[in-house]
Amino acid sequence: MAAQLRAGDAGRGGGAAVKRGLTLVEVLVALAILALIGPILAGFLGYLRINTRTELRSQAITLAQERLEALRITDVATLPTTGCDAYDQSRGGRTYRVKTCYCTQAALCGSGARHLRVEVYLSGEDAPLYTVETVYTKLE
Repeated sequence: MAAQLRAGDAGRGGGAAVKRGLTLVEVLVALAILALIGPILAGFLGYLRINTRTELRSQAITLAQERLEALRITDVATLPTTGCDAYDQSRGGRTYRVKTCYCTQAALCGSGARHLRVEVYLSGEDAPLYTVETVYTKLE
């Protein structure tokens, strides 16, 4: 009986040999999983990029509104008639540059009115995240 077992083992590789590597089925299953994960991951990364950009723009809008509100309580006659000023402000763990330009359209400026443009930049970027323009007037 021992001889029969040994003969059977010899027919199946002898029992001592260990098979190494992947079968074709295992490789195909792995490729199928990667084919499913790839588009899902790409979609997630795209969503994350859009979400981050929307958050940055939302914070920029808030900073511009705060700047306009601060200027609204100022007497129009005391606002500059030319030039720009800028300051840095942190919000949500990021630093933004808030730039205010006065009378960029001279026709809209006078003794009781000022044309204002507020631009908000993410620190280190050249293009503004948000720009708003308005005319402040002195109401009597």
